[in-house]
Amino acid sequence: MEMELRAMLGDEGFMQFVEKVGGIRFYVPHDPARSADKEGLGDDILAPLSNAYPGEYIKVPLARRWRADQYRLRGLSHADIARRLGMSESGVYKLLRSAPREPKPRKPSNQMDLF
Repeated sequence: MEMELRAMLGDEGFMQFVEKVGGIRFYVPHDPARSADKEGLGDDILAPLSNAYPGEYIKVPLARRWRADQYRLRGLSHADIARRLGMSESGVYKLLRSAPREPKPRKPSNQMDLF
């Protein structure tokens, strides 16, 4: 569901969506123009959702891992990330540490082996 919503809403729209209603069941209106937007999501988020899931309840993911990566790219501290995600600072360290890392660069091929 997370990947599907990100593709549908784009990264910024998905971020707004999960920050406001992440972790709950969300009712998607048939016609966003005629419904009350209690969460203040706006038509740019509600319109694609109502095309895909009209009149349905969807489980909105928390997307903690993705959000933590996005916040880190924006330069937020671990403490700020913890506040935004509603978790402890040590939990943020563990979450970010478990991220897949790029492989270490190999030594240059013109370097001789010592053994």
